[in-house]
Amino acid sequence: MTRYQIYLNPKSVNIIDDVSRDVGVTRSAIIRDVLDRVAGEYEKVLTATKKIYFKNHPLLKMAGIIKGTKPGVAENIDEIYLQD
Repeated sequence: MTRYQIYLNPKSVNIIDDVSRDVGVTRSAIIRDVLDRVAGEYEKVLTATKKIYFKNHPLLKMAGIIKGTKPGVAENIDEIYLQD
């Protein structure tokens, strides 16, 4: 684990402290649990968004390899462009 310092809303800290006393778990453990759960949910959203974004991104579609082209098109672009 890595130590971080963050600013928390005092009302949230009071609620966490109340839960901590009632459940018998430290404030730090509750904050870690909440952050882990929320980070997991954000990870799901991020993964789903990336799949949709990359699948439908028009520039990535245009940058893809064109079927049927010869290897080395990028190296020979002047020859191809200036052909009669």
